Amino acid sequence: MSNARYQSNGVDALIDSLSSAGETPGDIRDKLWQAAWARGYQDIVIPLPMPETKIDGFVVLERQYSAKNTVVCVDDGERLIGIVGEFPNVALGSKVRIVPLYGAAMMWSMKVLATLGCGLQIRFDENERAETSWIDRLRTCLVQVRETEAAVRRQIEIERRRIQFVTPPQPFRTEMEAADKELRERILAGGYSEEEKRMLAKAKTQDAMQKVVAIRNKRLVEAYRAEVVRFREQIPELRAAYDKKMEEYAEFRRAIDQCNDVDAASRSVTEASLKCSEQLAIIETAVLNVKAVALDRIEANPKGNFHEIVATIELLFELLPKRLQRSAAPAAG
Repeated sequence: MSNARYQSNGVDALIDSLSSAGETPGDIRDKLWQAAWARGYQDIVIPLPMPETKIDGFVVLERQYSAKNTVVCVDDGERLIGIVGEFPNVALGSKVRIVPLYGAAMMWSMKVLATLGCGLQIRFDENERAETSWIDRLRTCLVQVRETEAAVRRQIEIERRRIQFVTPPQPFRTEMEAADKELRERILAGGYSEEEKRMLAKAKTQDAMQKVVAIRNKRLVEAYRAEVVRFREQIPELRAAYDKKMEEYAEFRRAIDQCNDVDAASRSVTEASLKCSEQLAIIETAVLNVKAVALDRIEANPKGNFHEIVATIELLFELLPKRLQRSAAPAAG
């Protein structure tokens, strides 16, 4: 089925565009077909600069003839798209977005979204035998990262065991109310004094006995009030002690949270590393024409360059044919 946004037989159209611009195409025809076949396509299409056009994909061929004429081929996962335009130099394998420039016929703008890292270079227009040693080297880096993270988690477990457990204190108001209740119950539950016992023994009528009880209650209430005054004088000291307990508990929580955060981050790195190893196994079956130009920089510090390793492997995985990407889905599940 034809696509209204793309023109087929793009190889001839690209060469015609170069010739019309006064450029000498050279061997670009062979390079275009090599790139198309390497990506599994039987044709290269030319996009029509419609307002809603947006091309997201990977650069698989780039050749600059002059400042205003550069041939770029982008694989968007469904087709190989060729464009001649005024583009900056971009590394092969880069993830880009190309959109038409409004108001300018047949003019395009390119934005680079991601580039291949780890000192790797990739080509799609050469028939050289692809090397795979870079895969083993990256795989070794991932193993080293996992070993480093395993050591981190072992150390975290040691530090966790060293942390002295601190019980979270009750709210200060709750502690004060509990202390006041204990004070009131202790004082008001007091018995009769010796004098009150003698008075009670001499009481012959109910009224006399009630008077003794009233005297006792008055004494206990006054004693409670006196204790409350003394207790309130101690509140600043009690508050300072409470604040100290809260600081100890806060320090305990900070230590626990720090251990948990480091442990979670370490496990996240390990999971990402395992996923990358699975993706590398799929990438290896695709036999991409990748060369390691400066991978030793990554090997010198795999942990420090881990994010670049992940980004590079994910980019290479996205470059794979869709059927290979789909084969990795069951393993991920």
